[in-house]
Amino acid sequence: MNLYDFDNTILKGDSSHKFIRYSLVRHPFIVLWSLIKTLKECIKYLFKKSNFGLIKSELFSFVKYIKNFDEYMDKYVLKNIKYVKKFYLDQKKDSDVIISASFEFIIKKYCEYLNIKNVIGTKFDVKKGCIIGNNCKGEEKVRRFYAEYGDKHEILNAYSDSLSDIPMLKLAKNAYIVKDEELIKYE
Repeated sequence: MNLYDFDNTILKGDSSHKFIRYSLVRHPFIVLWSLIKTLKECIKYLFKKSNFGLIKSELFSFVKYIKNFDEYMDKYVLKNIKYVKKFYLDQKKDSDVIISASFEFIIKKYCEYLNIKNVIGTKFDVKKGCIIGNNCKGEEKVRRFYAEYGDKHEILNAYSDSLSDIPMLKLAKNAYIVKDEELIKYE
């Protein structure tokens, strides 16, 4: 079994940023309204009266207003699937687990097109427009992996572009930092 972060690891760039830009062009008013509400939450965060999960939730709250959401997501991914990195396509395996801080509704749609079944991400209720549970980052990735798969699996390799994923990288026999298409052994 291999573990992969998604944004800037498998995908060139950040899937959430790509999704917001894509949506801003197609639904400018609802996205801008969410951005304004997010600014309020950011100010509260500066004064320790909010948390990052609430900011992230507010930023994506516009999705509850998008009609035919599954079709919308198909169009978004088809426009952006070209950003999947060659190194990943060359070594992809059926047993791969993608584990990301990005929302599952975004990552799962990419993975559907890549024929990847094992996906863990930050949960989000698209009908209510709000985050569910904790942001899947750092130690939370490890907790969520064990909750989903238990501790009986041998993890051969783990890949990420970020040192915030050190807890996930430490689960594997071999760990790699991904810089563009280059893999750098992490020890």
